[in-house]
Amino acid sequence: MRKYLLFLLATLLFSSVNAFDSKSINITRSLAYDAKKSGISPQIVKEIVRIFSWKIDFSRDLRRGDRFIIIGNKGAAPKAIIYNSGKKRVAVFSYVDKFGRLNYYAINGKTLYPSFLRNPVKYRRISSKFQRKRFHPILKTWLPHRAVDYAANKGSKVYASADGVVEKRKYIGALGNAIYLKHGANYVSVYAHLLRFARGLRVGKKVKKGQVIGLVGSTGRSTGSHLHYELRYKGKRKNPLTWHLPKQKRVPAPDLRRFQSQAREILRNFR
Repeated sequence: MRKYLLFLLATLLFSSVNAFDSKSINITRSLAYDAKKSGISPQIVKEIVRIFSWKIDFSRDLRRGDRFIIIGNKGAAPKAIIYNSGKKRVAVFSYVDKFGRLNYYAINGKTLYPSFLRNPVKYRRISSKFQRKRFHPILKTWLPHRAVDYAANKGSKVYASADGVVEKRKYIGALGNAIYLKHGANYVSVYAHLLRFARGLRVGKKVKKGQVIGLVGSTGRSTGSHLHYELRYKGKRKNPLTWHLPKQKRVPAPDLRRFQSQAREILRNFR
């Protein structure tokens, strides 16, 4: 009985695409402005930002003439959302899992957001943990340490913990050579005291999970070679060792073929 109900739910979710209504957001000024002009609710705009921020830098990538197509938007959530630009197309399709949870997946059956690396460097030991009070070895006073310090050999490779966009890449006082990566709408990772930056790395550049972004050093206020690593969620620093990081999800194998078939039908009808 349960299998039948799940099948029925999936069938309703991916019924004939011709039955889906759709609306478009044609970019002339900004997503928020043009969505309001098209009668798209703020809730759907928020969902678009949450989903597509992993692939689109909304402050740099959007251009006049780009378009978001919201398909089946009369219900509680769209059946699919497609972003079309002159250079690329990004499309996601809704899927409800066996627990009744709705999420959006690309045609390959994976979410746009990736899993995170737990440790962005091969290290010898953790020299300083995330803690409310730590005796600073240089300033000789007790201060909060909202990061993890990885003691590593000078010149060791530092890796991007997830797909992201370079937000900062410069010398920043006590942090020395530092890189800020933005991941989606809510996450930022910080890599500090670097010896140097990877060649070609610049603000606005997109990086992949596991890509080398710099080398371990001891620049700034530092007593030895290590990586100072921060994880920020909605602007607040979180403990990288314990925080529940996003994990990429997939459409279950038994449903993948049907999911992809319906996704292709949507893509054929909405370009």
